[in-house]
Amino acid sequence: MRTKVFLPVFIIFLLAAGCIQTKKTESGLNLGFEIVENGMPKGWMIYKNSGYSVFLDSINVKSGKYSLAIQSIGDAAGVQPILFVLPNNYAGEKITFSGYVKTENVDSAELAMTIYPGVAQSETRETSITGTTDWKKYAITLELHPEKTRQIFIGAVLNGKGKMWVDDLQVTIDGVDIKDAKIYEAKPFPAELDREFNIHSNVSIPLSKNPTSNEDTTLIVNLELLGKLWGFLKYHHPAVGKGNYNWDNELFRILPEYMQSTESARRDELLLRWIEQYGEIPECKTCKETDPDAVLKPDMSWIENFQMNTMLKDKIKEIYQNRHQGTQYYVQAIHKTRPLFLNENSYSHSSFPDTGLRLLSLYRYWNMIHYFHHINI
Repeated sequence: MRTKVFLPVFIIFLLAAGCIQTKKTESGLNLGFEIVENGMPKGWMIYKNSGYSVFLDSINVKSGKYSLAIQSIGDAAGVQPILFVLPNNYAGEKITFSGYVKTENVDSAELAMTIYPGVAQSETRETSITGTTDWKKYAITLELHPEKTRQIFIGAVLNGKGKMWVDDLQVTIDGVDIKDAKIYEAKPFPAELDREFNIHSNVSIPLSKNPTSNEDTTLIVNLELLGKLWGFLKYHHPAVGKGNYNWDNELFRILPEYMQSTESARRDELLLRWIEQYGEIPECKTCKETDPDAVLKPDMSWIENFQMNTMLKDKIKEIYQNRHQGTQYYVQAIHKTRPLFLNENSYSHSSFPDTGLRLLSLYRYWNMIHYFHHINI
């Protein structure tokens, strides 16, 4: 039960780190806390929560100069984790995280490991410790699925009151120490190879100084339609869901011509050609009709709310009836309950986002909320 508290903390740390994974050698992993920087173990992510202290201890050690201690202060009733992100994804069948833990009057202390996103996480019963204990080795073993894995987290957590020490941590892949383990080299998705607009969209939205003009009103309505269609295709079109296309870039490619298509007939023709260029929609034999009495169901009312021609509406409905199944390139569920939005370019090298990037931000946010607001996050 307590690891359900630990997992969201891991996710918060990941977001704080910018979801960036850089490859580096394992020779410098600080799993024994012997490499110190600014008074704390180098490489470890330690965000101190109110009511807790985290520090290096040179007296209570299993080996070497230091162990890492987590101690509650006062009437602490929360949780204090320490976290380390493994530098690579690894080829193999099983990963084992082990280490020594010592405790003093703890409500609950444990080692923990999560393979992210939603591949596997340790259970409390594997390493849960209560009360006062001397140094003892604990181990967690999880199945590896490198084709689904983005990052692997290891760490320890103190739940509630008490004090715990951690030392001599180790990670092995199929019994081989991590420094000698084989790194999994994933084949890049076609979407990752398309870098044409990584810095700027090269799109300028030509709004006039009179936002109530007929031209601007038409453009705004058309951009609203495009945003909803773009998001629908992002999360439903089979070719997009497989990661075959950089969907940001596909938006930037269609926008210049689209903004010139002020007549609805020309606009709908362009959108239909746009969709059809991504190939035939294979029949989905596992897709089911949504029960009209279902409490939670996708809101597809926007299709009827726009004055689109019948062919375009039918194409959209065809895609929904044969929507992408399985692992989705742009979103996955963490343990079936939390949406995780993947492979989103942050455009951090753009010094001042142009109008195309700002429009993209709006499209992204609207569709995330529209399709996933009901999922427990």
